[in-house]
Amino acid sequence: MKREGELKSAFGTELKRLPGFYMFQIATAGWPDRGIVGAGRTTFWEFKHGTPDFDSPGNQELTCQRLALHGGWCRYVVWQENAKGVGQRTLIVHPREVAGRSNWNLQPESWCVGYDHRWLVNKIREAHRS
Repeated sequence: MKREGELKSAFGTELKRLPGFYMFQIATAGWPDRGIVGAGRTTFWEFKHGTPDFDSPGNQELTCQRLALHGGWCRYVVWQENAKGVGQRTLIVHPREVAGRSNWNLQPESWCVGYDHRWLVNKIREAHRS
């Protein structure tokens, strides 16, 4: 069962603990879910709950690729598990990896075991330092 809304909410609660960082929702179809502003930088994030797969509309994939290439920084966060809810991982994935996927074998830039929102917030802070 997909729990994307619940996972995004828990992540948002953790991000609020990071001083000087603000998250906004992008309500335009075909764009990533959220923008995050902090430390003089804006990044874009598309969140997916993969069980193990997920839907990713073609126009959204194209926009995420373009943002990553021309607009600075855009990544997918995939909370992944198998169909039985086992093997939970949090992945940070470049948009070109999502567009080129086969059999949902994504090669993440970074990942951790479980749905660790604190780990994810720390990775976002690192992205804002570069």
